[in-house]
Order: sequence, then structure tokens, then C-alpha cells
Amino acid sequence: MTAAVFSSHVASPVSAPSRLSQVATRVMNALIESRVRSAARELRRHEALMSDLGRRQDHSPLFLDQSDDLPFKL
Repeated sequence: MTAAVFSSHVASPVSAPSRLSQVATRVMNALIESRVRSAARELRRHEALMSDLGRRQDHSPLFLDQSDDLPFKL
């Protein structure tokens, strides 16, 4: 007959994360937040550009007419 003996710290899961794990989590969260802010800023910039181009095309004779040739080759 065999008996297994476990100490209490091996059998119970570790409840407190290590200090390195906490620091890594904070760094990753800060990086993610930074990327989200940067993407939101780029999206606002793009939307402003698109609305500006739409307004200019509707009201300005300086923009190309729909029948005009494009100034560059596709």
C-alpha cells in the first residue's frame, strides 16, 4: 500500500500573483490604452478629413468635376 503526502503549499493554488506579474500586467494595460488613444485620434483625424473633402467637393468649383480626368494614373 502506498500513501502520498502533499504539503499544504503544493496542494493549494497560489492566490497572490508575483510582483513581476503585476508589473507586466500594468505595462501591458498602459500600452493597450496608449494604442487605443492613438487609434481614436487617427480615426477622428480621418473622419475630419473625409468630411472636409466632402464639403469642399460639394461647394467648391476648384475640385474636379465627376466627368474630369483624374490628375494621376491609377
